Amino acid sequence: MSSDQRSVLFREVNDRIYELLESGDSDLPGEFLCECGRDCGRRVALAPHEFAELRDSGRFLESPDCGESRLVPALG
Repeated sequence: MSSDQRSVLFREVNDRIYELLESGDSDLPGEFLCECGRDCGRRVALAPHEFAELRDSGRFLESPDCGESRLVPALG
């Protein structure tokens, strides 16, 4: 799997995690997958509102150990 494919897959998984958290107790933090594209396996704990803010800003979710978040083009 290429790094781009891995980033897309992990982004989709994270969006689903967010949806599940929002449908339950939206105050509880979730563990999201790092979307850096490398085979790092790191997790990032965020509250749902923090994840939503990240997505709204057009950024990938990356562990602090993987470097700065990358800007991505807005979809739609």
